[in-house]
Amino acid sequence: MAHSLLKNVEADGWERLDFPIICESCLGDNPYIWMTRADYDKECKICTRPFIVFRWRPGRDARFKKSEICQMCSKLKNVCQVCLLDLEYGLPVQI
Repeated sequence: MAHSLLKNVEADGWERLDFPIICESCLGDNPYIWMTRADYDKECKICTRPFIVFRWRPGRDARFKKSEICQMCSKLKNVCQVCLLDLEYGLPVQI
């Protein structure tokens, strides 16, 4: 039993990811982006659970962007973790 829990990466319920779920407009034009990762740095704006925060600059003159919601909420609502727009159509979540 304990061995099967160790095999399951997300057995404790915490998210583990290497890249955020974000739209193309939040990534910017540069194909090479330097991202920083802070483990469980902030709490999600929707579910108030701690999550991994990614921070990057999409262009040379742009401000830094960072993830605002957790990966689970982003997958459930199919939205970008930064701008909270729908990934497929680019519409706000409220519509």
